[in-house]
Amino acid sequence: MLHHVIYFLLFLSLLPLARAEDHKAWALQQQEKSQELINQELIKRFRQDALSLQKPSFPVKGCYADQGLSCYKPKTITKSQANLYIFVSFSLPKESLKALAIEAKKQNGVLVIRGLIDNSFVKTAQFLQGIGEGVILDPTLFRKYKIQAVPTFVQESKAGTLQIAGNITLAYALEKFREGAMKGEDK
Repeated sequence: MLHHVIYFLLFLSLLPLARAEDHKAWALQQQEKSQELINQELIKRFRQDALSLQKPSFPVKGCYADQGLSCYKPKTITKSQANLYIFVSFSLPKESLKALAIEAKKQNGVLVIRGLIDNSFVKTAQFLQGIGEGVILDPTLFRKYKIQAVPTFVQESKAGTLQIAGNITLAYALEKFREGAMKGEDK
């Protein structure tokens, strides 16, 4: 009978340890479930962002991710034509960007940006909605023309490439390009 009492006391002393292990296992299960829910929520948000880019809520003209680089091709240059690029950044005031976009459209030019706002296509698209059309994302053009400051205006023609940077109007840049082309300069 004494060993029954000893076994019973030993059982009672081990009971809290068993409960602690059960609680630890339960806590780990809950942590795994929480992490799984967080991951599912992140995936859901990423999918929503991707869907909003596929079906924008505003009219968009331009390139989409599934089109690759083939959606914007510089026009083939003839002797009387030129490609006109205006390199800009989101650090410029929105009003300046909008004015440059309007002028670029009149002159068959295009605004070129290097990257995204906060690495987000959605934020960038929402910002560009207020700018209008005629904006492309092409960091390779920034490298090609060695753009160091914005805005920078580049006119590429059969005669060569002319480039001018500074807080100037497109009309002033085009006038300087005409003067440079008459002098035979290639900048």
